[in-house]
Amino acid sequence: MPSRGESPPDSTAGQASRATCLDFVTALIDRRFDFAVVGGGPAGASAARRLAEGGAEVVVLERRPFPRPKPCGGGLSGRAMRWLGMPLPPDLVDCEVRAGRSHFGPITINARQDCRVAVTVTRSRFDHFLLEKAREAGAHVEWQEVRSIDSRPGEVVLATPQGEFSARCAIVCEGANRRLAHALRGREHPKGIGFCLEAEVPVPQPDPYADLRDTVDIYFGTPSHGYSWLFHHGSYYSVGVGGLCHWFRSPRETFRQFLADRGFAADGVRPRGHFLPCGGVSRTVCGDRVVLAGDAAGWVDPFQGEGIAYAIRSGQLAAETAVEAAKRDDFSRRALAAYKRRCNEEFGRDLRAARIVMHVVYWWPQILSWAPRSTERVLSEYLNVPAGDLSYREFVRWIARRVPRFLLRAPWRRGADGPANS
Repeated sequence: MPSRGESPPDSTAGQASRATCLDFVTALIDRRFDFAVVGGGPAGASAARRLAEGGAEVVVLERRPFPRPKPCGGGLSGRAMRWLGMPLPPDLVDCEVRAGRSHFGPITINARQDCRVAVTVTRSRFDHFLLEKAREAGAHVEWQEVRSIDSRPGEVVLATPQGEFSARCAIVCEGANRRLAHALRGREHPKGIGFCLEAEVPVPQPDPYADLRDTVDIYFGTPSHGYSWLFHHGSYYSVGVGGLCHWFRSPRETFRQFLADRGFAADGVRPRGHFLPCGGVSRTVCGDRVVLAGDAAGWVDPFQGEGIAYAIRSGQLAAETAVEAAKRDDFSRRALAAYKRRCNEEFGRDLRAARIVMHVVYWWPQILSWAPRSTERVLSEYLNVPAGDLSYREFVRWIARRVPRFLLRAPWRRGADGPANS
């Protein structure tokens, strides 16, 4: 028996055991947060940053480390930059966009603005920047994939392969076709979701598309009920094709043909695919203690596929709604429904107007070739939409006032003279 003042022989083991228990308890405590955000893209990073700036304990659960490639044209609109709420570092800007070039079959329409309409960014760098800003604000980031979310009395539990996290409320900001979004709102109808293939093609020298450094180049009708694009990023082109799944039957073949038509060899080009929801339709975006934001909620421009702007703003609105719910200690579906109302007020109704534009251009792209000069005026006016100076509803009203004049220039008014030139 040890004398007084001596440590027992197993004291070291006992201390190690107590330390292990303490670490285990600390880990459990560390996994309890005020809010959990699933997905670290623009929606998730924006939500986490807004929550952390308000003093909340928030964790971002992202399945793979950043930076990483993201299939996307990389167009960041003026509206997105305004909603961002902070200056965009110049080194993140690949090119400034001041013009648009649209192709409708054999007809090409050009339009240019005096001011910047948008910029192109590399998504891997841009998304990493946003997530780092959330981290700087105080958000905790974990590289773990959430397999399931279980709403329990007083909390929501998020299960990952490495363990569980708990929070008072979860904001789900994963992609459009992921399991967590499906669990809340169900699977999308093929007519309500699109599929895109995109690749980054290095710019050769001399640059055959040097004239597009400040222009977004879009080909409507290729594929059917969709479009293809070529965006200049300085050192590479973003080349892609996209369309609604219901009609888009051969994505890879369409992509390879588009590459060939643009003068690129398909060898060595590996496109990445992703699903994109068609915005402007009503979806379930909240449940008890759970809110969907960004692509997961379907907040995407149905006409030209812009999702970054609506991801940023919906993430912010989801965070603000969650904070208000916390003040009332009410995270029920009914309480969180305020989020959908706010989104509809700010941009939801606008996305429904964008669906009108989508249906006209996707179903009848040839009508825009009837009067090229009129279509050029339409495209020039449309550039004010991504710039953030005009809403889709205002744009649709602007077009509606000019429909009679446009129809007067239609082919049947001129017999066999072909497309109007004035």
